[in-house]
This record gives sequence, C-alpha cells and structure tokens, in this order.
Amino acid sequence: MKELRYLVLTSTFVLGTTYSSLVLALNNARKLDKPVRDVFRQNTTAHFVFSTVSGLLQHWPNTIYRNGHTFVPATIPRGTLLHHVRGERHPPPSPEYFAFDFDHSYIFSDAPTFVYTYSAARDLPVGYFDGTGASEHEGPRDLQDIMFNDRFIPPAEYNPWVHAESMCVWAKPLGLVGIVRMEPSFEAILCDINSDLDLVSEAELVSPEMPFRTRNPQNPHAPDSNRSISNPRQIQLGASEHTPIFPGPTIPAHPPPPGWVGKQRTIPDVVFEAVRAGMWHNHSPGEIRVLLDYSGIISAYDEEYKSLVHGRRGLPRPEHRLRSISLEDRERIRREAHSVLTRAPRATKINWQPIFQSVLDRYGARLEDLNHTLHQELDPVKVVATVRQKLLIILSPHMVLPQVKGRKKLAGKSSEPDNDWFERIYEACGSHPTSGILDRSALTKQERLLASSIDVVQGEICATLTRIWRSAFDSEDRAVFAGKMVLDWRIEVRELMKWLDWHIWVKCDPPCKPGLLCVLTTWPWEVLTGREEVVPTCRNYIPL
Repeated sequence: MKELRYLVLTSTFVLGTTYSSLVLALNNARKLDKPVRDVFRQNTTAHFVFSTVSGLLQHWPNTIYRNGHTFVPATIPRGTLLHHVRGERHPPPSPEYFAFDFDHSYIFSDAPTFVYTYSAARDLPVGYFDGTGASEHEGPRDLQDIMFNDRFIPPAEYNPWVHAESMCVWAKPLGLVGIVRMEPSFEAILCDINSDLDLVSEAELVSPEMPFRTRNPQNPHAPDSNRSISNPRQIQLGASEHTPIFPGPTIPAHPPPPGWVGKQRTIPDVVFEAVRAGMWHNHSPGEIRVLLDYSGIISAYDEEYKSLVHGRRGLPRPEHRLRSISLEDRERIRREAHSVLTRAPRATKINWQPIFQSVLDRYGARLEDLNHTLHQELDPVKVVATVRQKLLIILSPHMVLPQVKGRKKLAGKSSEPDNDWFERIYEACGSHPTSGILDRSALTKQERLLASSIDVVQGEICATLTRIWRSAFDSEDRAVFAGKMVLDWRIEVRELMKWLDWHIWVKCDPPCKPGLLCVLTTWPWEVLTGREEVVPTCRNYIPL
C-alpha cells in the first residue's frame, strides 16, 4: 500500500504530469499490482496518443472519433493525382479543395459536370489534421482553429473560404502549401494551384440526376461564382441540420445531356460511392498518397498541455474537445508547430508507423479472442485450461526460463518458479516494441512522446497478461478455484480493452452479407448535430 499511496500522491499533485514521472512512480511500485496500475491508467493520456497516432489517415478511426487532436507535417508526393469537380467550364481559383479519390470529388457534381484532374508538380509540403477535420460541427476543427484562427469558430459562422484563406496566411510563412483533412474521404486544401499543380485533363462528364436550383453568388458559402461547393450538404441549397438531404422526387430536373439514353446516376448512389471511397482507406496503411513525418507529430493529448488534461477529465472520448485550452497552452502548441515546421530536416528517421501497427497486429485479435473465450458457457476448468494455452502463445517471445529455488533444485525436485520470474516476463514483454531504439537522446521531443505512448500501452497490456498468467500457471493444481479465476480474468481483460479503446474492435458483428458494406454513421449525411452516436451497420446506402 505504501507504493499505491506514493502513486496516488504523485498523480493528485500533478494531473498533467509527464509520462516519465508516472512511469517512475510505477517503477517504484510493485510492477504487477493491479490497484497501482489502475491509478496509473486513470492519470495518463498515453493510450489516447497511441490510439490517435495508430489511426492517422485512416477513415474508420477518424469517423469514430471526429474531434481531431493531432497535427502532422506531411508531403503529397510529386505526380499524385488530385480531382476537382465543379459546375463551370473553367479551372478553379486559389485556394481550392481537391479530392484524392474521384468518387469523393463527384459528390460536388452539378449540371453540367466538369472534372479537372491535376498532378502535384513537386513534392508538396502540407499539414495533416486528424479527425473528421472538414466537418462544420463544433469539435472536429478545434485544432485548426487554434493553429490559424483567433478563436473557435461556431458552426453558424463557419465559412470554408474564409477558413481556407486564414489557413493559407498561417501556412505560407511555415513553408506549407496547404493542409489535408478528412471529409467522407480525404481532401487537400491548396493555396496556390498555379505554382503547385499541373493540369492533367479537363472533361465534361455525364452528371447525376440533378434538380434545378438557382445559383446564388451571395451565398455565404460560395461568395464567388467560380468557387466550388465545399460541403456536400450544400448541394441542396438552404439545407439545415434539420432538413432532409435531397428529398425526392424533385421536379423539374435537369434534362439528360444530348445523346444520352436511359437513367443517369442518382444522388443516393453518388453519396454512397463517396463514402465507399473513404472506406478504401479504413484501416492501416490508410491514405497512402500522403506521407506523414512522424518525427514532427504534435498531439493535443500530450500531458504537457495541462489545461486540456483538466478540461477532458471524466468525459467520454467522443466528447473530448480543445475548448478548455488556456492562453498559455494555446501559445505553447502554436510555438511547437512553428518549431517543428521550421527546423532543419533530419538525415535519418525512425519508421514509427509499423511500430504502432505491430502492437495492434499482435494483440488486437488476440485480446478479442481471449475476451470471447472467457465469456463462453463452458466448464470453467476447460476455460481456464484454454486461456492458459492462449497466454502461453501470446507471451512465448518473453517466456524466459524460471529459476527453481535452491534446495529443491539441488534435490532434482520440481518446484514453483522464483519470485521474480513473472516480473521478468513482464519486463521483457513491456519493453519489446521500442527495444530497437537504443539512443533515445537522438529522438525529437515529438518522437519521445510517441515512444512513451507505445511503452505505456504495451506495458499495460503486458501487465494484464502477466497477472493472468501468474494466476493460470499452476491452475491445474487449483481446479476448485476455476470459476473465480474466469470471473477475475473477465474483469481484467474487459477493463484493459475498455481502456485501450482500439478502433479495430468497432465492427459489424456478425459480418455483413455479400452486397452489403459495414458502414459507420457518416458526416455530413447522418451526423446532423455532431452529437450522434457512431455505430457500424450493414447496408448499401446512405439515408438521405
């Protein structure tokens, strides 16, 4: 209990303490004590850093957690194709929005429909904001507002063109030509089309069935008739969060193009295919046409930003916002961005993405399987035996030989392992993912945050698994306690998975039948207030 009091004291005085302070407190305590580690879990944000970083540029996690907390320097490589669909036969002005996937750009179709396809003229330095960063609701744009607006812009005042122009004013001195963020799929906002892009092609396409609508140059979301429509909801002018999108049928409609026979594409199928395009990037490796510089990742979950630690305390993750940020922390995060974007490039970099992914790969399905096994309605003795074998498999890379205690070892008799055996297993397991990074002094500040988040998450996984292994090791001799073991282990695994909260565990169960996709509640068509629960369902449509 002395160690537990020490950790509570440390955490109480400094809720926004650094990972190193908490890890030091934990190392001074018994490494596998559950009460000690429970307090530790309550006072760290390492799992949030791990979760957001492991989901960067992936549609699925950024749809689940719309409110972005991460900024990353990035590059759009030379030769990358970008698409822009509009209703006028002339190239777009600057700044402008571009989709990486044509099917995403096609939701901005008009009648007539023109597509302009560009190629990156050089490697384009951009910044990536995670979450559903194109959303007009409160929350997803918080970090963007901190970086390049003087205040948090409420939805009623949000103007995408003003937002883009403010971004460009901020970006240019930092050497950026735009930003990347997620809508139904990923988009780039670029500040100077003429200098950064080469026009590859322009074509008039068959448009979807469109209702007649009156163009309004005074529309606050399209102050210039040359502008594209920045939000898919605005295809129906005057739409509000309480208005159905594309109510049908709408008459009169635009006639089909000359020479066309039969039906055209419908708005519902255009919308669904835009979402499908986003889902091509659901999980790792995500949107691979944008290259992230992990050495410069800035996370608002960094415990250095103490006002945010206090502000989100006790809130469920979907409600995490940045509005509680103090003026001091606001300036600190902007200074960090300036430092990251203006420092000299590094000659060599650690490839962080596969380190994060290796943890997800190794433990994601196995923890899920362990949880399933523990909830089977079977003889507890059989469940315990099965769990023991599964743990032996999971921990096998770290299952060092036990040291049999002295006198019984000399007598050639079997015995329980030495007292430190389980802690040695835990230590080998907990340090494994980052064990190849031998010189941490060479890491950037941002990389040290990444390494710490991996260490903490891996440490909690290994502590839980080792505790269960300690109980399961000699379980054959304690069959009478099998029922209690199963109940205790259920709690252990459930609490760990709840704390980790990995996006790979959000899925349609049972899996979808052929012809259906597992689709999350998607902005903007199904997220009208920003407070909707995000759930996966099997379907082949988006309700409009």
